[in-house]
This record gives sequence, structure tokens and C-alpha cells, in this order.
Amino acid sequence: MAFAATKENNTGITLSDISIQEPYLRNRRYSASFPFIKPELSDQPKQKVVQILKDLGLVCYQVFKIPAIRSTEQKEDFSLDESKCIIRELAAELDRVVQSKILLMTEKIKSKGTNDEEQKEQEYYIFQWAEDVENMQIKQLDNKKEQQPFSEHLTNSEKRFKKAKTILSDWSWTLKNMQQNSVCPKGECEEILKDLHRQWKQGESSILPVMDWMIWTVLQSERSQDSVARQWIRSKQRSRNTAGLCIPKPVWNWITTSTDVVVLDPNTANPELLVSDDGKYLKSKKYTGLDNWEGFQRKKCRFDGWACVQAKEGYSTGRHYWEVGVKKKHEWRVGVVKESAPRNGYVNMNTKAGYWNLRLQLGTVMALTEPVTKLNVQSPSKIGVYLDIEEGHVSFYDAEKQRHIYTFNTDFNETENIYPMFGTVETDRALVILS
Repeated sequence: MAFAATKENNTGITLSDISIQEPYLRNRRYSASFPFIKPELSDQPKQKVVQILKDLGLVCYQVFKIPAIRSTEQKEDFSLDESKCIIRELAAELDRVVQSKILLMTEKIKSKGTNDEEQKEQEYYIFQWAEDVENMQIKQLDNKKEQQPFSEHLTNSEKRFKKAKTILSDWSWTLKNMQQNSVCPKGECEEILKDLHRQWKQGESSILPVMDWMIWTVLQSERSQDSVARQWIRSKQRSRNTAGLCIPKPVWNWITTSTDVVVLDPNTANPELLVSDDGKYLKSKKYTGLDNWEGFQRKKCRFDGWACVQAKEGYSTGRHYWEVGVKKKHEWRVGVVKESAPRNGYVNMNTKAGYWNLRLQLGTVMALTEPVTKLNVQSPSKIGVYLDIEEGHVSFYDAEKQRHIYTFNTDFNETENIYPMFGTVETDRALVILS
């Protein structure tokens, strides 16, 4: 690899025997214990002391009402059971409403991985479904401004879960009023559902992405001339709760049909960076004092604060996709920048300044919003970036796992170009443009 230094040039009550309206309760046991040193007493005084201690224990319990504390494992199991209860009932009702040969209730609802991983995945989808349903309901109301998605004002996880369960339970009654096989996926919808079902059958994923697609299909009452893939991206990726969302393969194929050839522009690179001759590799120079800045001339289009560089070609219309290799890197910056954004000095590279970037720093992946949004995801080996000027969003994916990481939603000014941009301070591992 040759480097050259930078130059100037729900559902509802269904077949399930457990109702999500009123989850079952486990028996609670109460206990109060008082350790004491056993005295040397005769039988009669000993019986009196024991009785006094029993009475004292009963009084303490009646006054303080101290229940026995459940172990962490029991608490997690109970929460997992609640999640499974909701999912089973949704699965049964979806199987009744959606015209499909997929019989969800004939298979055991389960996920790959540990109980903890299974619980996180199930709760993730439950929150997502509740938000989808609530957003649909808000759109149907006249007074939209007074309505807020539950995710915006409920920070406590237990409260959010309770609210999500209520929303899905109420939606179940709506589904019960729908006739059997009343929703018939056709065309792209059917193909995507089949593909998700195949992945599930082959053990590549859980049943949850299948259910997610079926729920989305039921909620789509209004059809437009856009492709199903574009509708799905528009509705799903604008949500706040989609980090880790599995992208259906037909949708992924549609995204990647807009792949562009991206080449780095050395004339925009910080003097501390090395750009390969073919414009496909980027890493930082080893520190040699001020030698890197010899002959440097400041330009408006050149980064001279942060160690960044942009692509040669920018976009003002259309859909565009590219991939970036960041395997085993400990620090990187990937995203887009608008033509008029400031590049000189250590400017705040956030959305307010015209930057839409993800960054890995100190082991944390973050979206450079104002303020910064920390993302609960692992650093991927390959990042996919999808830019849609007309739709007004920039989306980031784990390109190997085909999972969504984050989406910036904005209104681009179509009179100026939007450029892919990249950054790193590592001298040993290069950032690689794969498109």
C-alpha cells in the first residue's frame, strides 16, 4: 500500500393462556430473622424466651412489612417471562390476521444466546413495536402537538416497559376486530417476509425480525408509489430506538444498489494525515515536530485543526452508499459534511455546524449531535454509510451484520454539495475506503 504525503494540488387476548392485560403473579414469601446467642436456660424459661422472640418477629413484620428480597436471577427470569408472554400473544394474533403460511405458534419463541441476550433483544423489539404503534396513533389524531412518544418522557426502564406493554395490549383489541387473513403481504412485502422467515428457519436470527416485519405491514394503512424498502427505511430508521435493528436482506440489497466509488481528496486533508496514491487509505503521520506543516497554506476547503479529509466528489441529489473498513481500529470518524461547513481550526464538528458524523473514541461509539449521543453498540469492522438527499437522512450500519447503528434526520440544502468525510489519529492501522 503506497502512501503519499498530502500535497497542495397487539395484539389482544389470543390462544395464549397468559394475558398481557394482567400478568400472572408469583407467590411472595415474607421472612424476618433475628440471630441471637443461645443462652443456657432451663426448659421452661427457654420456651418463654423463644415465644417472646417469635412475638417480637411478628410485631416487627406487622410494623415494617419487610418482604423477603428476591434474588437478581429471579427478577430477571420474571421480566423475561413477561416479555415472552407479550411476544407469544402478538405472534398468535399476527398469525391470525396476516395472510401467510408462517405459523408462529407452532414454533417455540426463543432466541440464540444467553438469557440476558435474549431478554435484551425481546425488550428492544417490544419498545420498538410500542413506539411504532403509538406513532401510528398520533398520526391519526388531529391535535398532534399535545402527543409525545412514550420514549421521550419515560426514562425509567421499568416504567417504559409498563407503558409499552399497555400500548401493545390496547392494540391487541384493535387486531381482534380485524378479520382473519385480512392483511395480505404482496410483492416486495411478501418477498421480504419470506427472506426473514428463511433466516429464522436456518437459525440465522430469532423470530423477532419476522414479527417486526409483520407488525410493520399491518400498520402501513397508507401506500405510496415509493418502493417498500424506501417506505420501511422512512418509517423505521427515523425512530429513536433502532440501534441494532436487523435490516431485511431485500431492503439491504436496495440500499446497496446506490453504491458509489469514493476517493479521498488529498487537497482537503489535514497536514498530519497520509493519503494513499489511489485515495483509498488513510492514516496519521508519525510525529516529527513541525516538519509536516512545512510549506502549508491555509485554504477554506482544507482541514487544519482536526485530522480529517473529505472525498473528491460531493452530492446534491439522489441516494448514495459507501463502505469504510475500520477493523481493529481504536479511533475513527466517519460521516458527511456540507460544503459550507467551517473546516479551519478546532471547530465543533456537530450537526449544528453542518457535520453528520459517527466517532469511536475511548471505546465508545457516539453520534456527534448537539449534545453528543452515546450509542450502546460495539464498534463494527465495516461501516456502511447511506445518504439520501431527498429524504433528508444519513444512516450508518454495521455492514457485516447488516444492522442499523444510527440515523441523522435533517433537511439538506440542495444547492450545496454534501461530501463524505473521514478522520483518524492512528499511525499504525489505516482507515480503508471499500467502495
